[in-house]
Amino acid sequence: MMVMIVATAFPFLFALLIIASIIGIDMDSDDVMDGGGCSPIGGVDANAWDATFTKAGVLKDKGDKIKEVAAKQGIDPILFAAITFNETGWGTSRAVVEKNNPGGLMDAATGMSTVKVFATLDEGLEAMGVTLHNRIVKDGLNTVEKLGAVYAPIGVANDPNGLNVNWVPTVNGMIQKLGGLSMNCSTTSAGTGQYIIPVDAPNVSSGFVDRINPVTGVPEHHKGIDFAQPILSNIKAADDGVVVFAGMGVSGSGFGGYGNVILLEHSRTKEWTLYGHQAGILVKVGQMVRKGDVIGRVGSTGQSTGPHLHFEIRKTKMGGQIDPAPVLGVKPTS
Repeated sequence: MMVMIVATAFPFLFALLIIASIIGIDMDSDDVMDGGGCSPIGGVDANAWDATFTKAGVLKDKGDKIKEVAAKQGIDPILFAAITFNETGWGTSRAVVEKNNPGGLMDAATGMSTVKVFATLDEGLEAMGVTLHNRIVKDGLNTVEKLGAVYAPIGVANDPNGLNVNWVPTVNGMIQKLGGLSMNCSTTSAGTGQYIIPVDAPNVSSGFVDRINPVTGVPEHHKGIDFAQPILSNIKAADDGVVVFAGMGVSGSGFGGYGNVILLEHSRTKEWTLYGHQAGILVKVGQMVRKGDVIGRVGSTGQSTGPHLHFEIRKTKMGGQIDPAPVLGVKPTS
């Protein structure tokens, strides 16, 4: 296994020199997290992680740095490490040893004709992390197979010995050595467009109707539906999304009266869902959530007369509410 890993790493680096100008490797990009990425499905196996890094050449002491960069870029540290091991022949390639370049990233200053030299290995890992983020999150190459199809395509002229066929199984093998993936990158926050009811055993107490506000006594149009639920019962994400607001809706914030409130953005539907009057918020701004994830607890904060969830579906971030009842398949009420 060790021989095959080293043998496949270097031809891939050569192939990367050829395809870099085609796929636009962007090691100097200042891109930051853009709301997508991978979601945790488990922790990193510390024993497997540490044991694997003991034989990783110049990468031996870079486990913590890889985790740090992976967290910043929203990618799986296991996948990051596995690809890094493969590309460097377990931390022994000339590119990583002599040029601090663990990913075969090309130098734009030379027209992408030479491998870029980094001042430190940490700098090289940071640049590789940006590139992997862009490929996985922005380009949707969110599985080992998709990455392999672009980075080590089978049957191309610059792989005369057919070694690219080993890229996917080799990276997958390294992932297993590291204890298995710790994140799910196969889907992003795009969502399915099919919302679920955000509470268990729903009891709709107020619909998307004109009414008298029970707190202020002022006529209003109720912009969502209310689910009267037990205090501290679970509130679930109606679909995959990204948290764009999570906190107390104070006056002037655009969320005044909602109490503790969460707003999720769903990129596929180009819609937002709002969850108001919570007792406790369990997510943070920028966090990606999956459909059914528990994001908070039912409460009675803000303009509220008792424990309930106020739920909205919005066509814009700060308005454009539509009736959630037909979307969720619940019976509307007055």
